[in-house]
Amino acid sequence: MDNMRTNDKLDEATDVTTLETRRPVGDLFHTSTACAGAASAYVLRKIAYRAGAYAPGIQGSVFDELNSPGNGGTLARVQQWFHLRTSFMQQMGYRLKCRFVGAPTPEVIEWVKYGRGYRGAMLPTMFSKLHPDDASQRQPNYQRWVIHAVGLAIDRIDETGDEAVMMVDPWPGLGDARGVSAIPSTLESAHRERSSHALLFAWTGWS
Repeated sequence: MDNMRTNDKLDEATDVTTLETRRPVGDLFHTSTACAGAASAYVLRKIAYRAGAYAPGIQGSVFDELNSPGNGGTLARVQQWFHLRTSFMQQMGYRLKCRFVGAPTPEVIEWVKYGRGYRGAMLPTMFSKLHPDDASQRQPNYQRWVIHAVGLAIDRIDETGDEAVMMVDPWPGLGDARGVSAIPSTLESAHRERSSHALLFAWTGWS
């Protein structure tokens, strides 16, 4: 993935002033207006935990800043937050980096997989493509106020299962109680609808 091209075109809306539904469940913050940030915060926590550096409380609260539309409403806002917070995170011992790419979903999944827990990603998605059955029951203007995104991280459905690349979905939080599920077959088309943009996260040394 190191040779993947950078795509400067961002097709996401930037001003979101609509319905907010927020439910903290475990490490995942359930929201309809900051999906990109909530998914990114979960992925970053998982990477830091794998590296043995995650500290809840004051240190871990830095990731909670992504659970607001101002910092986590879109891919671009998450990227900006990361840029502004990089030095502070390094001072706390978080050796994290972030890179924006335009890449097919299978390539992103493989990149995360071979990071063995030291890599993750956030993918903007089209909700109606990812969850077509659920979206069909929503109001016609549903897509106007949900700027959807999901995270990819090494996780497991239950304690006895094997680790694998899992999807974390802040809204509506499908999957288990944490909003974590196996990657659905609809992810690729939902990601492609958002120009296959993604943010790649990695612990230093796992780029």
